[in-house]
Amino acid sequence: MRLNLNLGPERYELFPAVKNEAGDIVTPAVAFTAEPALSDVVEAAKADPSMIEFADEIRDLIDGNEEGGEVDRAAALKAKGKGGLLFARALARLVIAEWEGIEDPDGSPAPVTPDRVDAFISLAPVYDRFTEVYVARWLNVQHEKNGSAPSQNGTTAGATNTARGARKSAKPARAKSTSRKR
Repeated sequence: MRLNLNLGPERYELFPAVKNEAGDIVTPAVAFTAEPALSDVVEAAKADPSMIEFADEIRDLIDGNEEGGEVDRAAALKAKGKGGLLFARALARLVIAEWEGIEDPDGSPAPVTPDRVDAFISLAPVYDRFTEVYVARWLNVQHEKNGSAPSQNGTTAGATNTARGARKSAKPARAKSTSRKR
């Protein structure tokens, strides 16, 4: 795990600028500047009212299944997707300080407001890129700090040995006849 002591805002590019054959920018890059999603920010996103309301929906889904019936898989998958979207929206509202390449319907630069952030993250390609570029990075940091040894190449590459090595080699097995007994 690399510890980054610069905890200021960083720029994240979701989509690069599109240029024509002459090299002129046809569509500007879509990027945002965001604060790091440290533990307190992630916990604040989890405590967002939309997440709490969603938890109540999940509890109702589970409570409706207490009679021993099978869980409605379609409803469970839909709930999983909705939970991810709600978390991404809540996190984006907390961390995005400014953005570029985002315009209002009249073509003017859109200010960063909670309702615009929600609309922005609700676009499927934006949601996918936001989770890849920003959310996954910070969730990996959250998981790494939860007691796991750094694993740069395989599951135990960064772990330290806790057992002592063997003192000497074992003796080879005796050669026995492999013929069948009569």
